[in-house]
Amino acid sequence: MSLTAREWLLLPKEEQDKREAELSEHECFLLRTEFSMIHFSEEEKVKLTDAEKEKFIHPKEYTQEEKEAFNEKCRNIFSEMSESIRSKQKREE
Repeated sequence: MSLTAREWLLLPKEEQDKREAELSEHECFLLRTEFSMIHFSEEEKVKLTDAEKEKFIHPKEYTQEEKEAFNEKCRNIFSEMSESIRSKQKREE
């Protein structure tokens, strides 16, 4: 099994440099896109507990119902924002 982007992010800098060739093209893509804003300091990496590391490497998988509920909340928020903007524009006219 090859190294995942999430696993690689938790490695010490020296080990990252040594093992970067183990990352697949897809994992490199994830590092450039999905994980581009994640930057653990060496100090943070050392302080992470095994449970925290495990949770980061294997995040919770959401059920289809949870995803749909989240998307519905998002639609409602955007709808409310759109209504707010429209009513503000009408008041300004």
